[in-house]
Amino acid sequence: MESNTVQKMKMGALMGGTVGLCVGFVFGTVSLIRFGGGKKGSLTLLSQYMLGSAASFGFFMSIGSVIRTEGRPMSTLEWQTQSKLPVVIHQQNKSAKP
Repeated sequence: MESNTVQKMKMGALMGGTVGLCVGFVFGTVSLIRFGGGKKGSLTLLSQYMLGSAASFGFFMSIGSVIRTEGRPMSTLEWQTQSKLPVVIHQQNKSAKP
């Protein structure tokens, strides 16, 4: 892997980890409110939710960012030819009377 790909992988893992921490905090808090902390305690339960969610989100986001950056980059000319809008030709209705 080239360094640019590794940098993209790190960025994907960082973004996924951040989103995972937030999602884990929300779901962990809801779980604590509904069921309580149990034998482990509320801080332990919340941290398990947050770390588990951050690890899984970070892992999948890093893989997704590597897959997205694979392949050669498109040149500007290739991008312009592939992103053109379709050409619409207007024809007059020949059966209509003026």
